[in-house]
Amino acid sequence: MRTFAILNMKGGVGKTTTAINLAYLLATEYQRRVLLIDADPQANATHALLPNGDWAGLAGLLGGYATVYDEVVVSTDLPGLDVIPASDELWELDLKDRTGDGLPCGTANALRDLRDAAMEDDAYDVIVIDCPPNFSAACVSAINAANSIIIPVLPDAFSAAGMGSLTMQIDGIRKIHPDVRVSGCLITQWHRADVVEDATAYLRENSPVPVFHTVIRRTDKVLESTWVREPVQVWSPFSSAARDYRAWVKELVEKEGLDRGQV
Repeated sequence: MRTFAILNMKGGVGKTTTAINLAYLLATEYQRRVLLIDADPQANATHALLPNGDWAGLAGLLGGYATVYDEVVVSTDLPGLDVIPASDELWELDLKDRTGDGLPCGTANALRDLRDAAMEDDAYDVIVIDCPPNFSAACVSAINAANSIIIPVLPDAFSAAGMGSLTMQIDGIRKIHPDVRVSGCLITQWHRADVVEDATAYLRENSPVPVFHTVIRRTDKVLESTWVREPVQVWSPFSSAARDYRAWVKELVEKEGLDRGQV
């Protein structure tokens, strides 16, 4: 079973959109059994894929209120795609961590234990984790569970100038989980402009990790899809971003060997 964490310490780079599209396409086009874990207390992935509800979710697992993953998994309307929802209770876990009140023993390894249990049960082929933009308790647990990290980045001057920051992020990740592999950086919100093309070229030449060949073009259809709470693949399947995500997932599947059954 393969576990991907979608991670960047910078917000607004398309982590949630990437996580949703990856999970959706693996489930629908590649017929993989996918579990999407929403580790961000903003719960945007949860709102996009599930109706409103009072979910125990990831906070229940990390907080020690749920003891097995079956208790927190919620099925979607899409065959092959389940979700462990997020909630604002994840903020409370981080507050406990920062104030010294203490988190339950084993929180850092909770998602790794979930992954191992799901493997034993042969429940899923792929786990996708949407991480928050900070090294929170949920994020650390996600990194510990991941086989591969995917880092969405913007093609702007801040990202280009922030290569050192990205390297520090990766070093921080490997301090938590030395064996984790960064699958690559995914350039998002790309559009045709000299400054964007220059930034893209700079990222490709100077990134400390591989950069995916596919870029995700900027389109208002992604923003529209958030209002209707649908993946852009459903809301506007022929939009540029939807087509780009399909091309990127194909690239990822081939790169990771998922097309050869290596899960």
